[in-house]
Amino acid sequence: MESSAASLSLVPPSRLSLSSLQLTPRVRELSSRLPSPNESPRCVFVQVDKHEDAAHTMQYDLPVDSKQFDRATKIKPTSMLRPHMRIFYLSWMSAITGFFGWYAIPPLMPVIKTQLGLTDGEVLNSDIASTASTIFSRIASGPLLDRFGPQAVQSAVLWLGAIPIFCAAFVNSATTLLAVRFIVGLVGCVFVTSQYWTTITFARNVAGAANAITGGLGLSGIGFAFLLLPFVFEAITSSGHVSEDLGWRITIALPAVLMIVMGVVIRFVVDSCPTGDFQELMAKKRQAEQAANGGSVQEQKLQHPSLLESFKIVLSDPNVLIMVAHYAACFGTELQLNNMGALYFNKEFTQKGCTDSVFCSVLSKTSAATVASSFGLMNLFARAVGGLTSDAVNRRLGMRGRQYTQFTLLCILGALVMALSRSYSLGLCISLYVLVAIAAQASGGSTYGIVPYLNEHHTGTVNGLVGAGGNMGGALFGVIFRITGSYHTGLFYMSIFIFCCALLTPLLRLPHLHHHGNVAANITDQSQHGPSTNTALKPFLEDESSEHTESPTLHHRAP
Repeated sequence: MESSAASLSLVPPSRLSLSSLQLTPRVRELSSRLPSPNESPRCVFVQVDKHEDAAHTMQYDLPVDSKQFDRATKIKPTSMLRPHMRIFYLSWMSAITGFFGWYAIPPLMPVIKTQLGLTDGEVLNSDIASTASTIFSRIASGPLLDRFGPQAVQSAVLWLGAIPIFCAAFVNSATTLLAVRFIVGLVGCVFVTSQYWTTITFARNVAGAANAITGGLGLSGIGFAFLLLPFVFEAITSSGHVSEDLGWRITIALPAVLMIVMGVVIRFVVDSCPTGDFQELMAKKRQAEQAANGGSVQEQKLQHPSLLESFKIVLSDPNVLIMVAHYAACFGTELQLNNMGALYFNKEFTQKGCTDSVFCSVLSKTSAATVASSFGLMNLFARAVGGLTSDAVNRRLGMRGRQYTQFTLLCILGALVMALSRSYSLGLCISLYVLVAIAAQASGGSTYGIVPYLNEHHTGTVNGLVGAGGNMGGALFGVIFRITGSYHTGLFYMSIFIFCCALLTPLLRLPHLHHHGNVAANITDQSQHGPSTNTALKPFLEDESSEHTESPTLHHRAP
């Protein structure tokens, strides 16, 4: 059944008559639920679709682009109304909770190391295990997101992830710690789910900003874990009635409670996608692709690839592989410096005259964790800066501008990490530590400003693979630090890896969507570079300034 949208121009509310639209009784019933001008003075955006046998109306608080499946073309931070802005807020709130649980152990590692009698190597092994397991969960989450939607996947991850975090309170050896941290690391896929959620909710003209803001706020959960949990531990043990060994176990179990509560919230008070029904959204995407392909049998078969075929399609695109490497560089840096932060500042800087037998750190365990928290807390703004910068340069230079931004940020990150590897003063190292955090997170925001352009029909798989790339980088850096046995040497090799990844940027071949570009010309320009998975984007490629284009959306502004 073919459907078309009725395009209605902006008219005063007094001249707007539902009867003049000749809608069916079902539409009149649904439209009766719309707020009257007296009840709601806000701007309402009503989507009116006409079908052969049925019709439906949809209202939004934000302007949407129906050609991008009702994705919002603007971000309205002052609103939490369904569907777009509630998804915006709860996607990062749920991510904060997940990261808070995932990183419940590292802030307390100085205490855990002492209580369990762990060696430096055993601590690094547990760090690697926690980072490596997230690779598998992020890769697996992609197809699950495309199948079940972000709401179901995110709530399931939070509920199931709370179980091993509770179990972490009962570890008693290096082996059990490694096993528990490996399982807890699976929670790291909450980032992919959060990014997927905003990708299908906001149009491409604001995709960089939306992904960067939600991603940055979500990742700040790591910083809050380092900032809050050591003080919770001190509050529990300060009276002397609770031992340190019991205190850290109680502290670690608390984030699991928050995860269970947040899982319930996102399961019942937010939508899975702008249209409400995720399966309906995916059906519309398949119909659009079928119409674009002419509906041939062979092409229809390709619309439903198997899991293996989906990965094969995505991994055959060099653009995806380059973005995986880029995210390995920037997010891998984040993971490694977050993991080692508390121990680095507690162990590396000692007072003069100290010996191995008389250990006296300049910073206490709690103070070191507080300094380390600054890395994660930079996510509150740094990742958004990267995404907003990418969007701003894109409006002037097109997709080439996003590439320039990406290359510049990665080079800055590499230079700062190299400078940190050659610094030995506590004050200078803290300053560089914060600057590295800003550069790494801004690079991550810039990366996810490019990701939405890679493959429309395998959004989940692409998000999962790129996200997993970050954990691959973190695991690689963990192994490097384990082999070298030196923070400074490990940081030096990390900077070399970042520079090498930055040099891959000119190899990106992305659709050059300019602010006032021509869609047909863009597709033609893309085809000149040979076949790639980006050809699947043809039905969806829009001018970046989609809020200025004519849309089959009735803008009804109450007086």
